[in-house]
Amino acid sequence: MLEACFAVEGRVVAPRSEIRGRAALAEFMTSFLADPTLLGVRMTSALDAGTTTFRYRSSIDRRDGTSREFLDAGEIDASGRIGLLLVFTGRLGEAT
Repeated sequence: MLEACFAVEGRVVAPRSEIRGRAALAEFMTSFLADPTLLGVRMTSALDAGTTTFRYRSSIDRRDGTSREFLDAGEIDASGRIGLLLVFTGRLGEAT
């Protein structure tokens, strides 16, 4: 799935981290999904996509009953893949 939708040299940029490249993202996702505290990941909005940009809201749910909200926005490259994903955690104005 990553090959179909994420650019080889794509970037994921969060407030305190950056992932560069499809291989690094695949490695991160493998580790993230193996976390035993993770209950699931949910889309909490529709995907809003244009020709060159997109955005959506999501939530990570933990087994202890806590959740973390996200707003992700990004850029679609000339090949139609994600070239840049900006990850915003928490609600606007909330310390992260």
